Amino acid sequence: MRAAGAALITVLALSGGALTTAAPASASEQCDPHVTRSYSQTSSSWWLIAAGGTVENPKAKEVREEVTFDTSGTRSTSVAAEVGAKVDTVVAEINAKTSFSVTKTITFTKGRKTTIVVGPHSTVHYKIGVKQRKFLVTSKRTYSNCKVTTSYGTVTAADPTTETS
Repeated sequence: MRAAGAALITVLALSGGALTTAAPASASEQCDPHVTRSYSQTSSSWWLIAAGGTVENPKAKEVREEVTFDTSGTRSTSVAAEVGAKVDTVVAEINAKTSFSVTKTITFTKGRKTTIVVGPHSTVHYKIGVKQRKFLVTSKRTYSNCKVTTSYGTVTAADPTTETS
């Protein structure tokens, strides 16, 4: 009987006849499993100020003044377990998806020097260091059955910053 059934199917297929099969009752929509994360800054504050001060330029030409870091310190980005990603991944995503440029770890060494450029007849107030930026992370996980779950976590990111005014 199996041979007869196979022959009938072959004849129908070759003769252009219609042959339909019902989908199994357990078949469902299929999705590509993936996770997407979005980042919203909730706060920022100075975490470490390595150098700060004021440079005045009464001259008619631009001046460059060398300033020295007063403080040493290291600050690192941390990720809550709920985020479900490693620090390297989160740092790359924040840099790609926001206007910030955070880093995994930043170290400032007391005595290191940098240059401040001040335009003619100007005064510059500066701070150089690390801002602590806190982000709310929204993670959306899509499963192969197309179910989507949303979870939330936090990131505390180290953002090397030079502020002038």
